[in-house]
Amino acid sequence: MDQLIDEVANAYLHPQERLPDERTPLNVLAEEFSLSALKVRKLLVTAGVYDSPIYRRVQELYAVGKTVKEIQRLTSLSAASVSGYLPYRKTIYKLEDRTVLAERLQRYRERKQAVQKVKEQWMYGTEENVIEAVWNAVCRFEGYSFETVQGLRFHYKVRGKELFFSRKEKSVTRATLDKAVKTVIELQRQRKEISGPKKLNCFGASYLYPVFIRIGLISETQFKSAGYYG
Repeated sequence: MDQLIDEVANAYLHPQERLPDERTPLNVLAEEFSLSALKVRKLLVTAGVYDSPIYRRVQELYAVGKTVKEIQRLTSLSAASVSGYLPYRKTIYKLEDRTVLAERLQRYRERKQAVQKVKEQWMYGTEENVIEAVWNAVCRFEGYSFETVQGLRFHYKVRGKELFFSRKEKSVTRATLDKAVKTVIELQRQRKEISGPKKLNCFGASYLYPVFIRIGLISETQFKSAGYYG
């Protein structure tokens, strides 16, 4: 549990480059760790890194001995919301709960490492290295909840060398994905802005585009970088 708290706090305090805010939004962290936003907030409160006017109000009331029900009445918050603004007092969980948390933490770390690998290969590797790193990252994000430019939520499954998207009947092959990666490489080599899915010029672009953003293939940092493709 302590490891999960540390990882969530670190992800909150050090947002990814694609996020403009100083702190990672709770809904993004919820997606990353497969937790509810309320639980994420409670973990951040426990870590001592969360702050907001409502949080301070709840803490003040709790510090003077107010019960959860009394805080509810004074703040108009639900019991679950009040609890979310209070730290965990016990970190003892059932065995199955600890197993689930461990799996989520492991999955988060593997995805984080895969994204870092994409960045490293972009800076120092060959085109083939980048393509392979992207495919590995895409595989790691199987089941992750993405959102299209139009705001439609989706996820995908990896079967062999094909991606099956929840909102699309036909699959996207590894060959198509590799072609899209090469397009990104060429566009950024030419310092051209990749402003939307159409720039990928391939089948399934509306789904690959948000995936590429999440794994760090498309980002302002890379666009301005003087790395391998600069």
